Amino acid sequence: MVSLRLLLSSSLALLQATPSSAFATAPLSSSRLVERRQEVGPLFAEDNNPFGFVQGLFSGGTAVAQPKTPAIPDVVVDSDYTLAAVFASIGLSSVFLGHDIFTSVFGGLFVLLATLFAVQASRIRFVFDGEAFELKNASGDDEQLSDSGENIVVGGANRWKYETFVNYEFFPKGSPVPILVYFKETQTVKEDGSNDGQIHFFPAIANCKQLEEQFALRGCAKIRD
Repeated sequence: MVSLRLLLSSSLALLQATPSSAFATAPLSSSRLVERRQEVGPLFAEDNNPFGFVQGLFSGGTAVAQPKTPAIPDVVVDSDYTLAAVFASIGLSSVFLGHDIFTSVFGGLFVLLATLFAVQASRIRFVFDGEAFELKNASGDDEQLSDSGENIVVGGANRWKYETFVNYEFFPKGSPVPILVYFKETQTVKEDGSNDGQIHFFPAIANCKQLEEQFALRGCAKIRD
């Protein structure tokens, strides 16, 4: 009985000595709460809209305007008097250095051609605009451009759309001083009603390097060797 009474009294003393917080759940500190929230993550969007994620699936987002491709500016090719100068040199040399009438006549012919090329180079301009290649007349000190009229050889306007080009070339090929500018197009309808391709030749009275660059830039077709 004595031992039982001692056991009960010691148990009661232990219960009285132990604080009630020993059996309660320790509250989480504020820092721990933040960590727990970060681990779990937000259930909804910041605007507390429970359907925000659904709206995000079907919304098209903000449209971003694409920059427009800049249009190729119109170009007037520079005149070139090289051909006229070469023909004049050959002609004058033949006239003054020739020892017979044939050579003098031959030289005179070259001088006439040189004069013709120089006049054409001064008044005709090769123009590239947004849709076509065209020959125009230049007049006045400010070189006002005007319509060159109808083509005297095949008829129709001296204007050809780039997509109708079949080929273009400069002759002689690879020469530092081209004599002729050649191109073929399907825009011009022939007298028999066909348009399988019309050939054009012009004396090289304009800068041929610029012409070749513009033909390529505008997408004119060319047959490769």
